[in-house]
Amino acid sequence: MFKSRLKGLCIRMICFYQKYLSHGTCLYTPTCSEYTKRCINNLGVLPGILCGMWRILRCNPLSKGGIDPAPEPFFKKIWLL
Repeated sequence: MFKSRLKGLCIRMICFYQKYLSHGTCLYTPTCSEYTKRCINNLGVLPGILCGMWRILRCNPLSKGGIDPAPEPFFKKIWLL
C-alpha cells in the first residue's frame, strides 16, 4: 500500500511539472518527464527514478536525441491470441 501511494505521489509531481513548469523542448521522444513517468509505472519508484535521472543526464545539446522508449517490466505477461 505504501509503494502504490509513493508511486502515485511521484507520478502526480511529474504531472504538475509537465503542466505548469515544462517548456516541452526535449530532444527525445517521449519527453524526459514522460519517460520517467513510464519508468516509474513499469519498473517501480526507485528504478524508475534512476532510469529517469540517467535519461536527463543524456539529454543535452550535444545529444542527437531521437526515439527512446521506456523499458518494459522484465516479467511482463504478453498475451497472444
